Amino acid sequence: MREVKFGLQIAKKRVEMLAGRDIILVVNRGRNKIEKLRGHIDEVHEGIFTLKENEGKVNSFSYNDVLTKSVRFFPPDAF
Repeated sequence: MREVKFGLQIAKKRVEMLAGRDIILVVNRGRNKIEKLRGHIDEVHEGIFTLKENEGKVNSFSYNDVLTKSVRFFPPDAF
């Protein structure tokens, strides 16, 4: 149990460091459904964080998504 909690804390710190920066999120929704979202991390909460896309749409993700690599972060000029 400790390793998971420790991993969640690291994931949260990583997201907090990226807050406010322009990034690309690559989201694996399962069954070969992969999305690339451009925007910035708008809010960081205890269990989730939100990404505000350039078009104004807001998506929320959990830190568990970061740990399982369902959500990956890339710099804005990566693609």
